[in-house]
Amino acid sequence: MKRGWMIVVLAASFGALGGSAQDNVSGSWGMVIDHPVGRSDKVMLTLQQDGETLTGRADDMPLTGTVEGNEIRFSYDVPATEVGPLTLTFEGTIDGPRMEGSATFGQMADGAWVAERED
Repeated sequence: MKRGWMIVVLAASFGALGGSAQDNVSGSWGMVIDHPVGRSDKVMLTLQQDGETLTGRADDMPLTGTVEGNEIRFSYDVPATEVGPLTLTFEGTIDGPRMEGSATFGQMADGAWVAERED
């Protein structure tokens, strides 16, 4: 009997320590993008996660990406900017109700981003 409980306790301990379950990022997120020129933009993300596949919208622009463990990667196209159309690419980490990482603005520049869950 003691052996059975010990196995349950050890299994629970290894489960808790041996890697956390992947958070599902589906829902609404408020994102702030910091540009290298000192400007910040606020964008509303609406995300749907199906396994490792990520789809959704950044304001009114469609986005696609992936989620692997606590790592996230997504991109979307901005059709009209001061320099023409750009693809924005975001890579980062998920930490519960917060995500953050680096952003690439086409071939133009790099920046940073942070997002917090709205729902």
